Amino acid sequence: MNSIEVKGALKSYDNKVLVLNGLNLSVQTGSIYGLIGPSGCGKTTLLSCILGMKQLDEGTINVLGQEVSYKNPSKFPHRIGYMPQETALVPELTIKETLNYFGNIYQMNPSLLKQRLIMICDLLDLHDGNKRVNHLSGGGKRRVSFAAALIHNPEILILDEPTVGLDSILREKIWKFLIESTKLSNTTVIITTHYIAEAEKSDCCGLMKNGVLLIEDSPQNIFKNLSVQNLEEAFLNLCIRENTGNNKNSLNDERPQCSHEFVNHKKVKEETKLSTETTKDLIHEKKKKFSNQTIKALLNKELVRIFRQPYEICFTFVFPLLQVFCFTVALGKFSKELPLGVINRDVIDTNFCSEYLKSTNYEFNTSTCTFEHLSCYFLNEIDDKSVKKIYYNSFGEAFNEAKAAKTFGFISISSNFTDVMSQRKFDWQPISENFSYSNQISVYLDHTSLQFSYYLKNKLWKTFEKFNKKMLRHCELDERLEDFPLRFNTFHGELDADHTMLLYPGFVAMAIMIGGILFSISSLSQNRIEGIWNRTLLAGVKTSEVLFSHVIILVFCDLIEIFVIKIATIFLLDVPIIGNQLLLGLFCLLLYLAANSIGLFISVFTSNVAVLNSAGVMVVFSLTLLCGVLWPFEGLHPLLKFTAYVAPLTLPTTTLRNIALKGFPITHLTVYGGFLLLSAWIVLMLFLCYWILKKKRFTD
Repeated sequence: MNSIEVKGALKSYDNKVLVLNGLNLSVQTGSIYGLIGPSGCGKTTLLSCILGMKQLDEGTINVLGQEVSYKNPSKFPHRIGYMPQETALVPELTIKETLNYFGNIYQMNPSLLKQRLIMICDLLDLHDGNKRVNHLSGGGKRRVSFAAALIHNPEILILDEPTVGLDSILREKIWKFLIESTKLSNTTVIITTHYIAEAEKSDCCGLMKNGVLLIEDSPQNIFKNLSVQNLEEAFLNLCIRENTGNNKNSLNDERPQCSHEFVNHKKVKEETKLSTETTKDLIHEKKKKFSNQTIKALLNKELVRIFRQPYEICFTFVFPLLQVFCFTVALGKFSKELPLGVINRDVIDTNFCSEYLKSTNYEFNTSTCTFEHLSCYFLNEIDDKSVKKIYYNSFGEAFNEAKAAKTFGFISISSNFTDVMSQRKFDWQPISENFSYSNQISVYLDHTSLQFSYYLKNKLWKTFEKFNKKMLRHCELDERLEDFPLRFNTFHGELDADHTMLLYPGFVAMAIMIGGILFSISSLSQNRIEGIWNRTLLAGVKTSEVLFSHVIILVFCDLIEIFVIKIATIFLLDVPIIGNQLLLGLFCLLLYLAANSIGLFISVFTSNVAVLNSAGVMVVFSLTLLCGVLWPFEGLHPLLKFTAYVAPLTLPTTTLRNIALKGFPITHLTVYGGFLLLSAWIVLMLFLCYWILKKKRFTD
């Protein structure tokens, strides 16, 4: 009886190069099948097709009596053990944790798993079970990978070059184990190897080149039929025959079936106690649709990975704190002593004002409503802590310094400033046609730095208002004469609120979206890049189980990040949150989940780290531009408004602001609208992730 049968297998990539060219192969139950061939001949592709990781263009594959393909994977994954060429392990796990992980996703009985773990570690010299995989040598990692394929005592072992990088003594020990397994447990083994001498220990050998089997027979029959002493000579002879067109063992020829009667294994003394339980004994009767044992193993793997990676811990827990700190010190604040040029034509020279004000004790020097050198009093009102005044003698000098970015701008006070101010305020006499009040102080600012420009405008305006009221008090006039007719009031917030408070909700929304997307991209892509993704699915773990476990881990990390941001906000920012704290926390969690879902969706398309990072940055940057934090949503182009409104950051930013600063309840349209929008994004992204992963289960 054959455990594996391949008939007429055709496989090509990009419809050009035939990797498998009408290949036929059969592996008898309870035998070792050695697949030999040069690199690139199609060995790994053949194994991938047998496992259902790749789809044949033509032909059929039967494993354990079931026809398998990419679209119709094996119904008995727990009866198959697979070791790929790459180690495909989680570097952060220890040897013991790795084997426990594989045992649990195969749903092994805990007591039998413990027995198998001890036996296999002894067989493969894996004595330090608490040593991490990333601290092992290349050979050590391959031994752990081999142990993971053996842990559940499968009926079929598919090994892709398992002995590469191992010393000769250990290779001999592994072959002895494989031979005993076929004899005692009736295990079927298909193995590829570069060590041709090793393959002579197989019950049957398939010599492969350019996607076809040159011959398939027992080593003894091959030696006899080709009159050679070893498989290396046999392979060279077959290659020569093929090149000269004399290879009579064509694809359609009936090749002899491998039989145990040709095996020349020496009788082996049983040095290692082997468990003869069948796979059914070791594994729970039937795999549940959603296994708690599997979910627990997946969750444990991801948690261990995160907490043993310093940069993961930093990104998850320290990065939010760093963001809040940077926000506190960088946004909404203006540097002290902003350089501002001054040209004062109202006095004789630049040093006059300082001497004059000292002589008057910085107060108006008359008891009547007459004034001298008012420009000095005005300049004195400008706060030296916020604006550093730099005096110039000429307009050209001040202009050139400002153009050279040595100042943020300059003011020019006219020569008749004192006379004009006195006449306007206090003479109440008709003025001449040549009178001009509007250009007594000309302000020139660098409008490429809008924040500083607006800040200086506001500063100069308030300074001038304060200066005028001081003049009114000196003249015993009512200060209200200086009041502007318009009076501004607020129903949310304060007129002179700190910029930090106003920017905070939008900043939190952006930080959550950035962190959530990039972290979830890293979370899923690591599994796919390391190869553990393929091995996990081949063990029978469902896509829904993997996706569910990732979501649970992300929720756990999200809760910690929200807590860190909240604590940092209380101690660093002292933001006056007037809304419901529980509602605010719940919304932040939902926003994190939406960001995580988008990150997971991005990561299912490729395993290329550079592409994933570029895509993540592009998505984050686009959402940031549309969200209304950098520029109001109402100012967007009409064609962009709908796109921006349904984006996962625009309405949620408004919702966060309305909850935190306005205290809106869940019943308000902008609040429950934000909740509904994020929920829709989460459901949509996770559904698309699941659908794509079901269609494209394995990574290349």
